Amino acid sequence: MNQRESTAKIRSQAMFMFISAALLAYFGFLGSWAHQYNTTNPPALVMMVVVLKWTLRIGAIVFAGAGVLAAGGSTFGPILNCVAGLATAAVFIVVAIWEWTNPQGYFSGVQPILLVLFAAWNGYGSWMGIQEMRGLRPQGEVSSATSSSGGFPGK
Repeated sequence: MNQRESTAKIRSQAMFMFISAALLAYFGFLGSWAHQYNTTNPPALVMMVVVLKWTLRIGAIVFAGAGVLAAGGSTFGPILNCVAGLATAAVFIVVAIWEWTNPQGYFSGVQPILLVLFAAWNGYGSWMGIQEMRGLRPQGEVSSATSSSGGFPGK
């Protein structure tokens, strides 16, 4: 693959990075976070909610940045996308487990099953993208999950 084909391939993935950014931004910036304080007197901060809120917000910003870099043809865009995907996936799993097991019945703001689905989507695509960048997966072998997650798929 020559330099032009490689740059075109990287640029073609920017849209998927922007979709991931939009999803995280929708929940992180447009969602109501009034429930980050419980109803005790005085109100106490619910750490699970704060962790999720800032993961969504920071993830949206990083995915958007990766998309901008990829749209410019930088190979750092897909790398940043994969790292951010794995990091957000790990936090989503932690928050989902935290919500399912908290004895107070606090709600994180996003249904735990959605967190698990987002974690699977970003985590799998990011892992496959990293494998391809490391050369452990042939570029022609692309799953639909890798393409839709914003990973770094082959042709």
